[in-house]
Amino acid sequence: MSIPYKSKLFLYFFAVFALFTAIVLFYQQIREKRYKQALIETKMDIYTHIIAEKENEKEQQEVLPANLRITIINNGGKVLYDNQADSVPILENHFDRPEIQKAKTANVGSDIRLSESLDVPFLYYARKTADGYVRVALPYNVETQLLLKTDKTFLVLSLSLFLLSILFLWLIARQFGLDVERLKTDIIRQQQARAALKTELTSSIAHELRTPVSAIRGYMETLIDPEIPDEKRIAFINRAHLASIRLSELLQDVSLLTKMEESGRLFTKERIDLYEMAEKVREEFEESLHANSVKIENLIPEGSFMYGNSMLIYSIFRNLIENAINYAGKWITITIEITKSDDKCYYLTVSDTGNGIPEAYLPRIFERFFRVNDGRSREDGGSGLGLAIVHHAVLYHEGEVTAENKSGGGLQINFSLKKA
Repeated sequence: MSIPYKSKLFLYFFAVFALFTAIVLFYQQIREKRYKQALIETKMDIYTHIIAEKENEKEQQEVLPANLRITIINNGGKVLYDNQADSVPILENHFDRPEIQKAKTANVGSDIRLSESLDVPFLYYARKTADGYVRVALPYNVETQLLLKTDKTFLVLSLSLFLLSILFLWLIARQFGLDVERLKTDIIRQQQARAALKTELTSSIAHELRTPVSAIRGYMETLIDPEIPDEKRIAFINRAHLASIRLSELLQDVSLLTKMEESGRLFTKERIDLYEMAEKVREEFEESLHANSVKIENLIPEGSFMYGNSMLIYSIFRNLIENAINYAGKWITITIEITKSDDKCYYLTVSDTGNGIPEAYLPRIFERFFRVNDGRSREDGGSGLGLAIVHHAVLYHEGEVTAENKSGGGLQINFSLKKA
């Protein structure tokens, strides 16, 4: 049984928070205990000074605690005096005691342990003197332990904050889990839509390929007949050639459209002059423009630069102009202009003075293989993907594209291109 993502996230952060809180509390408890022990040791250090100064016994009794154990040790570790070891006839050498060893190197030393001579736990504190060592000790009983015991206020506060944090963490993990689930659902839905789109596109491509392939096959089968007249032979060869051109253009458009959808990030960007790009497209269609009595007005200001993919920008102008030449009619004017610009984008239009299209079809003209008049693109040699390529190329440059009929007649394509 798999654990939900939000539960995994909550458990992960719970473990991190719990570990962090435990470390902080442990460190604080150790620090506070050491601090309180240092306070007691400061008092005990004062006691050793008083004893080392050898003041009279009466004054010492007035200052020193009644339960304070006092031990005088020479440099060799022999016990010269111990006020609580009268019942012990002979005391062992104390040179190896931990507090004495510390005092030997650092002048002072302390330790908490069981007394070997009295069999009672003590808090020991020793100071190095010229003649040896002065050691004092307090019984490590309940009273001393209470003095060293850490305050519980910080512990309670920390645990309260920890529980409050866990509550907030649970709420955040719950919301994050819901967001992840929604995102997962959206991704699955997008993948399903994409798969359906690919299936539809594959079916449409197969349908579109069938026409030129069937035409080429039919013409070739006819040309096999040796008795066909030369005039028909030349006509069929020309028709087969036109069908092969359409097939090649269709494959190129499909390849470009697929590349934009699947690996758009692979397109390189460079500095582009929009005026020069539109001029290159106008020069490419010079013969078609003359044959159809079509005029192009390039009103883009020279030096209108942007950063983008030159092939895609070229395909935008090329497809829009080719679409206008093929379907808007003869004796028209195609106008290319920048209507406005700001710090982020250029806003362009490509319009014609031709026939326009029915309003009901305007929202669909950027769909793949959509035709206002079914079969028209086949007759004119179009792939049916030109405006779909325009749509994707504009989106690649973080712009938007729309279509509308002009009030005076003709179709106008509005699109924006991000400058950088």
